[in-house]
Amino acid sequence: MRYILFVALIGLFISSCSDKSSTLIGRWELDEIDYTEHYKSIPEEAREMIREAMNKAFKKLKGKTFFTFSEKNKLTLEAPNFLNQVKKTEGTWTMNASQDSLRLNFSDELENYHIDRVNDDSLILSTTEVPARTLILLRKKWKD
Repeated sequence: MRYILFVALIGLFISSCSDKSSTLIGRWELDEIDYTEHYKSIPEEAREMIREAMNKAFKKLKGKTFFTFSEKNKLTLEAPNFLNQVKKTEGTWTMNASQDSLRLNFSDELENYHIDRVNDDSLILSTTEVPARTLILLRKKWKD
């Protein structure tokens, strides 16, 4: 009986310490951007106008923006440009040792995120960088 309990506890420990970077590998679709924290820094009289502009901009991204995390820390971002043409941008990604932060590095941009959640189906990243935001990504399981 002690042996079974010991094995169960070891299994629980190993699964709780799983490697988040291996869970991250794959193609993720941008499902939502939450700017709630950013709106708090905007004067109340301008908040609604900014919210409408951000929502309008997000509608152009929804269903067309994908992050592909590959082995060896390669990253591909597919997103529409201002002409609504999908552009692929190559970059890299790194995770810190405690696996709670993610850095996305593109040639002209560096973004730091806290990993709020990562599992087989969803990835939630948040940042306090301006504009403060939370990205909600869903794993893309279907083929193009």
